[in-house]
Amino acid sequence: MISPAVEPSRPSDAEILLSRILEKTIRRSGALDVESLCLQAGRKVWTVRADVHVLSHDGNLVDGACLAVVAALRHFRKPDASVEGEELTVFTAAEREPVPLGWLHSPLCVTFSYCAMARLDGAPDMVTVVDATWLEEQVRVASCTIGMNKHGEVCQIIKPGGDAVDAIELLRCSGVALQKVKDMSDLLDRTLAEDASRRDKGGLISEMLAAENSRVVA
Repeated sequence: MISPAVEPSRPSDAEILLSRILEKTIRRSGALDVESLCLQAGRKVWTVRADVHVLSHDGNLVDGACLAVVAALRHFRKPDASVEGEELTVFTAAEREPVPLGWLHSPLCVTFSYCAMARLDGAPDMVTVVDATWLEEQVRVASCTIGMNKHGEVCQIIKPGGDAVDAIELLRCSGVALQKVKDMSDLLDRTLAEDASRRDKGGLISEMLAAENSRVVA
């Protein structure tokens, strides 16, 4: 759907790399509290799977996919359950309100593309591009993806080949990545809060309105 170069039912190298980056950034960073998925120790657990369907690709697929997966997992609600002795009961949405996943932190990716350019004196120079478009990605000589959360904790740094990048430049990119992650985290938190408010049915919003009305009457 996104490109004639993508063949159905045949994963490309880019698809495999994307899957590995998402796995390392989200699963291996401990973002999800896996112990909260346990229903009965050694017997039954919840399994969580996230599938990414790309509808349009104009560059920076890694960052967009990571943001989408984190948003989906934080938005997801699983059925509530209770254990009494050896009996496990999984409640439907009509019986009990579904509960969110045990989320510990929100790791996000920021990808930097490095393009080689020649200065006026003829000496080579390296230009760093954040959030590169598809065309910009075709001319880059190297790339680096930094995964971290808004607290500055680095989950992973991956540089899949290409030309060498100076260590000082990587340190500068990590500072830029932290600010970008903070901006994306604020946007994600705000969007999820707005969605929760729209979906609220007789919950916190109704309680707040009822309390406000009682004060007005009093």
